[in-house]
Amino acid sequence: MSLRLAADEIPRALSQGEGQFREFKSAWDRSSGPRKKLNWKRIRDKIADVVAAFANADGGLLFVGVEDDGQPSGHGYSDDDVRGLFTTPENRLQPPVRCRTERVEIGGKELLIFEVPQSAEAIMVVANGFPYRVGTEILREPQELINQRKQALRVVGYEQRFRPEATLDHLDLELARRFMRKTPVGSRPVEEALEYYGLVERHLGEWKITNAGLLLFARRPALKWHPRAGVRVFRVEGREQVPGRGRNVTQTGRADPPLALALDEAMSLARSQVRRSERLNGLYFEGVPEYPDFAWQEALVNAIAHRDYEVTGRETEVWFFNDRVETSNPGDLIAPVTLDRLRDGGRVHGTRNPMLVRVLADVGVMRDEGEGIARIFSEMADRQLRAPEISAENDVFTITLFGEGTAVE
Repeated sequence: MSLRLAADEIPRALSQGEGQFREFKSAWDRSSGPRKKLNWKRIRDKIADVVAAFANADGGLLFVGVEDDGQPSGHGYSDDDVRGLFTTPENRLQPPVRCRTERVEIGGKELLIFEVPQSAEAIMVVANGFPYRVGTEILREPQELINQRKQALRVVGYEQRFRPEATLDHLDLELARRFMRKTPVGSRPVEEALEYYGLVERHLGEWKITNAGLLLFARRPALKWHPRAGVRVFRVEGREQVPGRGRNVTQTGRADPPLALALDEAMSLARSQVRRSERLNGLYFEGVPEYPDFAWQEALVNAIAHRDYEVTGRETEVWFFNDRVETSNPGDLIAPVTLDRLRDGGRVHGTRNPMLVRVLADVGVMRDEGEGIARIFSEMADRQLRAPEISAENDVFTITLFGEGTAVE
């Protein structure tokens, strides 16, 4: 099967760098002296590892003949060698994985490209375990854990379901075109770009629309498709809520779906509540936000991307107190993500919304999967602020960032 990406779309994919859905592999050995082609068995084993890792996670694209910085460098293999490499996912993986493959020339260099689907069950590299993709890393995980996650997606799977009452007319196609402009398929007709990401599907001459497509691009008012898919932002004047006559809570704004609009609107609402202080830097004063910009922004994007949209009775919420900001979203953690693993700072990936995450990653809204929470902790520590608190209670995940008044001694 040939790739779904066209040759002229590949440079844009390479320019996005490696991440949850893209991996670059050089075919050259530079360990000593002039470069020479990498041993065929070594590159075959690398292909097997990456393909299995993608299949066990959310799928992805493997580019062989590309350096880590995204520059094409080609390969030195014969036609027979290439045919052997293209059969690796079926010969070296158990159960076999059927990839779309193609040889593509970019800048005079031939690349070998594998488009890897998400698998329905855990994939094993023969005699080398079960790899799993987390951001730009490949980890080894138990077969049972991978299958547990896949079973959860089959059961939950809200974003992948089709809405029989929805038609293409219910989508804001101009919004979708603008939003997906930066993706590798952003120059295609918008219907084809939506189809590439699985947001719509053509069936017997008609378009079927997924919940993910409606969440991202439904025409406003979009609440008919999901009454609580947006974000609400609150300000509490004090450190605790006060009920009754002394009520100190104000809803400062609400960003309603579709998410392609709500993301920017929610960011603006939250930014307006981040207070700034003046700090002397050399001869000049500069404004310093009470929370690092990356930290509160990443918390908000993660909440929108990973929340449980099966829950229709509650929005994602951001609460600003005088000493902290709490970002909460409906939904428990998805295996293998646990509170302990998040607190330990290790890279860990699990999402119930891989279609949404794929689009958000390709447009540049999201960063590498698996590192967001760890980097939030790092950013707060760099500012000598108290470590964030994370909790998962009553099917609500919350991350709390503490401000200057709680600075670490």
